[in-house]
Amino acid sequence: MQWHPFTVTSSSNLEAEKLSVVIKGEGSWSRKLYQTLSSPNPVEHLDVSVEGPYGPASTHFLRHDLLVMVSGGSGITPFISIIRELIHTSESLKCNTPEILLISVFKNSSDLTMLDLLLPISSTPSEFSKLKLQIQAYVTREKQFIMENNKNSRTIWFKPEPSDVPITPILGKHSWLWLGAIISSSFIIFLISLGILTRFYIYPIDKNTYKIYSYPKKYVLYMLFMSVSVVITATAAFVWNKRHNAMEAKQIQNMEGATPTASPNSWFYNADRELESLPQQSLVQYTNLYFGERPDLKRYLFERKESSVGVLVCGPKKMRHEVANICSSGLAANLHFESISFSW
Repeated sequence: MQWHPFTVTSSSNLEAEKLSVVIKGEGSWSRKLYQTLSSPNPVEHLDVSVEGPYGPASTHFLRHDLLVMVSGGSGITPFISIIRELIHTSESLKCNTPEILLISVFKNSSDLTMLDLLLPISSTPSEFSKLKLQIQAYVTREKQFIMENNKNSRTIWFKPEPSDVPITPILGKHSWLWLGAIISSSFIIFLISLGILTRFYIYPIDKNTYKIYSYPKKYVLYMLFMSVSVVITATAAFVWNKRHNAMEAKQIQNMEGATPTASPNSWFYNADRELESLPQQSLVQYTNLYFGERPDLKRYLFERKESSVGVLVCGPKKMRHEVANICSSGLAANLHFESISFSW
């Protein structure tokens, strides 16, 4: 068993039943995984243990008038989940979303396929069109688009197993509400237990003389009853959520049928369909491609006159430092910088 940190690219609001991650085929383990999945006869099922997610859950993006996202290579992956969350905000919540300027730098034209991940399969181009998005994509090591390097992605559907269960927290989706309920219920049970203990057990024996039950003895009993109250309420909440999650898992297993785009005869492998083919078509009108050059980040940032511009950068250390220096130069007061790093 090996542990590897990956970037979550899905939005729980846009895809409530799916968790998407991006795995970069760089080391021996991830390359072996890629070869296993891309083989002519891929595996029908993968057992995966998940822990996390870790990192800040940033929700302050809506406060800006414009979001400038600067990425280098695989650094685009954190921005995928942000853009998908903004799709949900504009489509479902009917809220105004900030304009998005995505500046992506890639080494080769084959890496441009990562842009296809911006829109999940479950969404439609009409949902994506409501975003005010502009993509500036730069390919630094090539002078023009090379068709030989372009490889269409493919969708692989895995067969569901009876043992598959949804990934949920211990206390379910509304963990903070459950924690509040546990604390308040424990306190109420403790007060009731304390009153019963004092009125029907301690007082008839001690008569408030404190000779039989001194303060230390009472405090020990109080602590014991407090612990029992917490254990009772926490156990009840855990058991209730466990049963509720089990019922949801059964419903999901009963609803599992043929995949949306694959017939039962081609259940786990669909080589005839391009992954994210709809996004590939809809992204063209939003994307400008540049070959053999690097972006002029100063020009992109200083020419924006919006009152509040959120600047997010994820990529090589040199790129992050360059953007940070531009934002901290004091030449533009409307720039608000935030760096996303993969350092572990």
